[in-house]
Amino acid sequence: MRFCKAFFLGGCVVKRRCFWLTLKVFFVFAVLRIRGFKVSGFVDFTTSSWVMLQNEKRFTGVCHGTVGEIIQGPFHINRNISISVISLHARKFSWVHFMNSDCDNIEHVANEKPRSMKAIDLYGALHKTKRPKGEWGFYSELVTGKGMSSSTADIVATIRCLDKINGRVTDQKSVSKILKGIERSDSVFINRYALYLSDMQQTVRTFSSKPQLHCYYIDEGGRVETEGTYELLLMHYRKKLREYRRNLDSAISAFDNRDYRRLAECATQSAILSQNVLPKKNLDSFLNYKEHFGADGIFVAHTGTLIGYLYARNPLETMVADVAAFARSLGHQIHYTQAGF
Repeated sequence: MRFCKAFFLGGCVVKRRCFWLTLKVFFVFAVLRIRGFKVSGFVDFTTSSWVMLQNEKRFTGVCHGTVGEIIQGPFHINRNISISVISLHARKFSWVHFMNSDCDNIEHVANEKPRSMKAIDLYGALHKTKRPKGEWGFYSELVTGKGMSSSTADIVATIRCLDKINGRVTDQKSVSKILKGIERSDSVFINRYALYLSDMQQTVRTFSSKPQLHCYYIDEGGRVETEGTYELLLMHYRKKLREYRRNLDSAISAFDNRDYRRLAECATQSAILSQNVLPKKNLDSFLNYKEHFGADGIFVAHTGTLIGYLYARNPLETMVADVAAFARSLGHQIHYTQAGF
């Protein structure tokens, strides 16, 4: 009170005018907020939606994809064999957008993105929420049929968009439950490396180490439908159980000891083991030049079309140029992404 009295009685005219002007500005913003407008400068932390002066609310969910796996192979659980993966998480993303609107395009979603549509319905059943009315939009850097977890990333991004709309966070077990009702998938919704059972949607364990791996790869072309590989993989695994078990133990040890060059060698071994069931046309060429290009390992999208070199430390640009020329000699363009978190 003494300060206010001194300010008004002893302060200059300019100070008093600035005070009243500031008060008016806050009053106007407050009135706009009460009437339901979004005003730049006021962040809605419950939805984290884009903030601007408008009545419409916009929400976005995002999820990264993969460029294949470090390893894929059998895992014994309850005397049965399950398909386990340690995904090679990539900084390529799927985005799902939603805007409250009278123009509902849910039929378009059902036609163009049936798995995301199923995720919307399963989400509503799980959380007892109504399907939101408005316009959905989808964009992805992940190409379907290549082993980049494109459909799983779409589903997870849809779930995260719905979370923004409903002001909640769906836990990992619930995400796994939704995925289990749709497809076999991997662990793109877990923000760390994990040993994950793709057919059972179950996390065996996560790893505390988070290696940043550098991936230079090619796309051999064509498409692989993951759903059609399940029985084929299980038949193959039963013939190579010891080799797969040895490689899995080595990969787990490499993670625990932060031995990333050894981890890259496990990726190479997994690619070689996979050659008998879902072969890559250029694996022999990549193996022959691995040491020449100083690569720590070779990785593949086991149920996809990608194959590439794995580096624990990014090579010099001169070496990258040589790898690109090598890929060109095979008839392919080299691609790059950094894997990890």
